[in-house]
Amino acid sequence: MGDADILFLKNHGVMVACASIAEAWDDLYYLERAAEAQWRAMSSNRPLKPVPHEVAQRTYEQMRAGDVESARAHLASGMRQLHAQGIRFEA
Repeated sequence: MGDADILFLKNHGVMVACASIAEAWDDLYYLERAAEAQWRAMSSNRPLKPVPHEVAQRTYEQMRAGDVESARAHLASGMRQLHAQGIRFEA
């Protein structure tokens, strides 16, 4: 996988390699959000405007700053939402 956290497997989904469950869940969460945004944009049947490389790079850097702490807080938030719905399990 090299430096990648996520590997796309042809016809088999994705594989995530992270140091913790929280980081893996966080990566998959944002991957799904990005895929949904791309799917919606492509379904418009209008020409898409690519994001400039500099903007994509800066976004990546901002998302990775404090990644471990942010991932833990994000997973904890999701767990609280599930617990509020009566769904209980431990991560």
